[in-house]
Amino acid sequence: MSKSYTLNNVRLDSKLRMDPHRHAEKLKKALNNLERNGVSARNAAFLRNFAWFRKSMGISAGRILGDVRCLTIAAKIMGKSFDKADVEDIRKVILTIEEKYTKEWTKQRFKVALKVFYRWLKNCEEDPPETRWIKTTVSRRCQILPEQLITEDEIQRMLSKATNARDRAFLMMLYDAGLRPSEILNLKIKNVNFDEYGAYLIVNGKTGPRRVRLLDSVTALAEWLNDHPQKDNPEAPLWVGMWTKNYLKPWDYAAANKMVKRLAAEAGIKKRVWLYLFRHTSATRRAAKIPEPVMCQHYGWVLGSDMPSTYVHLSGRDVDSALLRLKGVNVEEKGREGLSPKVCPRCREENSPALSFCRRCGAPLDLKVALELDEKKNSEIAELKDMMKELCKLITVIG
Repeated sequence: MSKSYTLNNVRLDSKLRMDPHRHAEKLKKALNNLERNGVSARNAAFLRNFAWFRKSMGISAGRILGDVRCLTIAAKIMGKSFDKADVEDIRKVILTIEEKYTKEWTKQRFKVALKVFYRWLKNCEEDPPETRWIKTTVSRRCQILPEQLITEDEIQRMLSKATNARDRAFLMMLYDAGLRPSEILNLKIKNVNFDEYGAYLIVNGKTGPRRVRLLDSVTALAEWLNDHPQKDNPEAPLWVGMWTKNYLKPWDYAAANKMVKRLAAEAGIKKRVWLYLFRHTSATRRAAKIPEPVMCQHYGWVLGSDMPSTYVHLSGRDVDSALLRLKGVNVEEKGREGLSPKVCPRCREENSPALSFCRRCGAPLDLKVALELDEKKNSEIAELKDMMKELCKLITVIG
């Protein structure tokens, strides 16, 4: 086994990169609290040394945190030191995990953590006998059902509840770009570029830097950049706190997810809504319209990945139209998605789809709002006429 190191050897809080999930902080806390959480001193030492080893190999704090959490639970199930466990002890852990958890990816996470840990513990290039039998393959088919995806109508309702340009721009970009939560939260102002076609982002994701074209979120993003308290600093985080407690602090995952859930609740949306759901929805909607190599480039998958086929499968691309053609029904191709900017009928200014009135001239941006204004105006005029009649009667009586 590798040389022993203490927790102080592990650099857990990197200042070189923003950490919207606060994984480094959570990992440090998890390693400090191992004994308090029922892990023996010997197993706690193993886990701290393992965390240092994984960190030295360039593994992210988030991945190490996941391993440590899984192995902490495994240690308590096992009831003995990791180095004393045999195949039957590991089987006991796997059986308990299979019975306790329903999600396949959760089970797979435990199995992978055990296999990686025991390769390190036994100093093996390949799996030792204790874990060689564990199967970690899981179907890549997306386990989200079509009805669980968020609809454009629901996004529009959420946008209508947003009270500031930041929240509107974040929601629009989350769906339009389909970024991973860590990718969108790590953006800086310098990563946003405007051109003759609108705007694009330079995103640093799991597969390295990539260029992501924006379509429907350009106007909302421009509004937010105009309001951004550090808009003249290209190194500033794109998403920052706006209120006293967290003013100018980079937005983290918890804050962004809380905002999304709050807007969903205020919009009356009953289904579960979380940040990654927007990526699932974006990829599914576009899987029916763009080639798989373009999907890989846009969403940050390795070329040849089976992820595009997952979303093609979920979208039912070509299946519905092929079956309907058998019945003689021609399915018309839809145009652009429905969250395009609203163009003011008076001054032709482009506005965010969340706005009801033009940001330049104040004119209503859709017929429904215009009719509501007319109705309100007519009601106020009628009330004013009634008041004038009553006033005339009063003057007549007094006179």
